[in-house]
Amino acid sequence: MEAVLINPKLTINKKDMLTTGIVYMPIGLAYINSMLKKNNISTLVLDLFSLKTTKVKSNGNFLEIGEDIESYFDKFTKESVFFIYANQIINHDYIIYILKKIKNKFPDNIFAIIQNSQAVTAYSLQDVKNIFFENGADILLVGNSEFASLELMNRLKKNNEIEKIKNTITKFNKNIERNLNGNIDNIDFPDWIGFNIEEYWKLKHSHGPLTSKKYLPILTSRGCPYPCKFCVVPKTSNRIWNFRSAGNIVDEIEEYINKYDVKEFHLEDLNPTVNEKMTKELCREIIKRNIKITWKIVSGTKIESIKSTNTLDLMKESGCSYISISPESGSAKLMRLIDKPFDIKHAIKMIKHMNKIQIKSQACFVLGFPGEESEDINLTKKMIFDMTQSGLDEIAIFIITPIPGSSIFNKFQGFTRLADLNFSPIWRKDYKKLNSIRLRFYLYFIILKLFNFPIKFIKQIYNFFTLRFETKMEMVPYKFLKWYFLKLRS
Repeated sequence: MEAVLINPKLTINKKDMLTTGIVYMPIGLAYINSMLKKNNISTLVLDLFSLKTTKVKSNGNFLEIGEDIESYFDKFTKESVFFIYANQIINHDYIIYILKKIKNKFPDNIFAIIQNSQAVTAYSLQDVKNIFFENGADILLVGNSEFASLELMNRLKKNNEIEKIKNTITKFNKNIERNLNGNIDNIDFPDWIGFNIEEYWKLKHSHGPLTSKKYLPILTSRGCPYPCKFCVVPKTSNRIWNFRSAGNIVDEIEEYINKYDVKEFHLEDLNPTVNEKMTKELCREIIKRNIKITWKIVSGTKIESIKSTNTLDLMKESGCSYISISPESGSAKLMRLIDKPFDIKHAIKMIKHMNKIQIKSQACFVLGFPGEESEDINLTKKMIFDMTQSGLDEIAIFIITPIPGSSIFNKFQGFTRLADLNFSPIWRKDYKKLNSIRLRFYLYFIILKLFNFPIKFIKQIYNFFTLRFETKMEMVPYKFLKWYFLKLRS
């Protein structure tokens, strides 16, 4: 019996190749690969995107990049157990396509869908379970799926019932217990064998700004304690934040240094700095072992959890060069609606210090949350002004889209397919208005930065042409050009 681990193609919205088309290495699937192999279960990894990063197909408003699943049918047997990674909601159509195609060829095999519980761009399988069951899925793995995947394989070997596995949903049963009990140091490091990581490096762009020729993602924690209403994570993960020990994290880093000669690491945690003591311990462990690396907080963190500029100094000394934060809005009223308080004075203080010690900073904002008014948008503009004056290196602005599992999912209408619920919700009646505001905000930021920090602005242009990206804003145009010319060539 063999576990076939499938990562879908990369899906890009043709109408917004700047915002979509972000490349995420499938770390959740790599964790499952490790768990199964360490327990003597054979795996076959099919990372369809990395198998053919130059092969593109058009599908309506989307481009799909990667190898076709049909190319590997000869590798499957009646003993194959299929695990399909529902990594991002924009990939939903191709995820269903994979499921239906293989199910048609191997109708008696077991099909499991794996939820990505550690990303805000994923979606709750519980909320769309009927779609998967109607198309042939047997079981949905939710929460943290490593142990559920192992138990599924062991039960199938013994012909035992699969309905009682924790963190799973079947047609007949729901058994969700999202919290990871005990020490998560006990979870083995991700196994990247079979994922063609060299192909990710050849792209020269990633989710986080890529400065080196090689990089790998790291999860230093699981879960997020905050209840943001636009976010799917309160449903897909848990409100209890579990963190790994500093020694365990640095052991993983050293393993990758020795195995792959990687010196750049992107923290993809939902919120890696919730515990400042843990953050300091991680920094001190890196310094203690005299490891010369670069590490970046690329998925965002709540800046209030970094309480002291001394902590920033320690982070810088240990190799931290980039921190993304998420103010979301300059309006206190709107932040109450979102259920995410934000301390602007503390943020300004920390941005100033990051600018001083040369840690690049990003601030992420949202537009179009239900209840947002013109006054709220003006307050966001003022916040962008204040932060840019303080040395903020880049901004990212996203238009709210309702993800299945988020508190606001049922407050929107107009979309016809789940894949439409991406960073560019062109189906929204107010999309053109919101996108116009978004573009004006970007232009406003660029002008402010040019006048306040002309040398940094010129350096960003230099970084774009040398492909040494210190911020995402330097890297995104390169990513756009790459996908655009690939589209033309197709």
